[in-house]
Amino acid sequence: MEKFDVVIIGGGVSALTVAEEIRKKDFNLSICILSDERVLPYYRLKLPYYIYNPIDEKFFIKPQNWFEDNNIKIYLNSPVIKVNFDNKIVFVSDKKIGYKKLVIASGAKPYMGDDVVDIRARDKVFSLRTYEDLLRLKEIIPRVPEVAIIGAGLLGLELASTLEGKSVFLIEIAERLLPKQLDEVGALLFEEEIKRKGININFDSKVEKIEKINNKLVIFLSNNKEILSDIVIFSAGVVPNTDFVNDKRILSSRKGIGVNARMQTSIEDVFACGDVAYLNNQNPGTWTFAVESGKVVGKNILGQNIEYQRKPIPYFLKAFGMEIVSAGNIIDVKESNLFECLNKEKMVYKKFVLKNKKLIGYLLINDTKTHSQISKFLGQEVNLKWIEKYLEIK
Repeated sequence: MEKFDVVIIGGGVSALTVAEEIRKKDFNLSICILSDERVLPYYRLKLPYYIYNPIDEKFFIKPQNWFEDNNIKIYLNSPVIKVNFDNKIVFVSDKKIGYKKLVIASGAKPYMGDDVVDIRARDKVFSLRTYEDLLRLKEIIPRVPEVAIIGAGLLGLELASTLEGKSVFLIEIAERLLPKQLDEVGALLFEEEIKRKGININFDSKVEKIEKINNKLVIFLSNNKEILSDIVIFSAGVVPNTDFVNDKRILSSRKGIGVNARMQTSIEDVFACGDVAYLNNQNPGTWTFAVESGKVVGKNILGQNIEYQRKPIPYFLKAFGMEIVSAGNIIDVKESNLFECLNKEKMVYKKFVLKNKKLIGYLLINDTKTHSQISKFLGQEVNLKWIEKYLEIK
């Protein structure tokens, strides 16, 4: 049985960040990464781009030689079956691996509508979260004229944007676009642009059933509408990858791995980070959290006693020729001062939210340059002259 000082379960950016953080200070600790994917860690956020573009070296976060140069053992095609936490052993399909410290960075898997998809329709239902998903869609997308995307979140919208030219149906359970990231003005501005691009949007629509009839999918919605499509792509939430964990000591009520501010579980020498980790029973599900929580784990394995600093995580979206940045609190604005500027001709919208003279949130549409200038001021006190400067539309 092989043994390592640090074993990391997962092949995403959070797992990679842990290993990278350790190697910044310590080259002697032995590190092993167990990934269930057959390729090296890649940029998940770039998956929609590669549907129509060849996969190149920019798809991957680090090249193969980086792992060799940093003495990091990475096992691909190695899904973990179970973990014996008491004896510190990880069971993979063809091997057992011992550890001194374990990091669970196994990510999450997409909701695939198992409760609504008829078994005969399953071959026409897809997701876009992994490399294998990408390969399947690269093969099928060019052959079909109609695509239905269930879930108009950040990934669903970016995916729809890459499919311009096809008949695309967006099905969203909310009453408007991105209710957590956009206010009503921003959502309407974005919606109008999407519709101009020929995208069909169905709001306030829950999928009741998906059946295959005459080689077409029929999507039955809660508002009694029916949509015909060649394929369906689910982009409607994720479930933490914890099937290999059978220990109630660390499972949270949200089915993820519960951690404290040091990203430690309640089992000694076991950490968790990324999409699988739930701090105060919450997980933001962002790339930024995956990276930052991975850094915290790496530092704590090195004995630095670091806590994750909860701070507003900005959301970015580039789709349909629009660029959106949303940060902090822009929705719950009671007892706050709002500063807004809208130019529909230039498709530019800015919103700043101040409470007790502090900048608590902002929304920028087609002005990401301002984000790079003001992000450091989030949570800080600002004055009116400062606000007026950034409200200008040039």
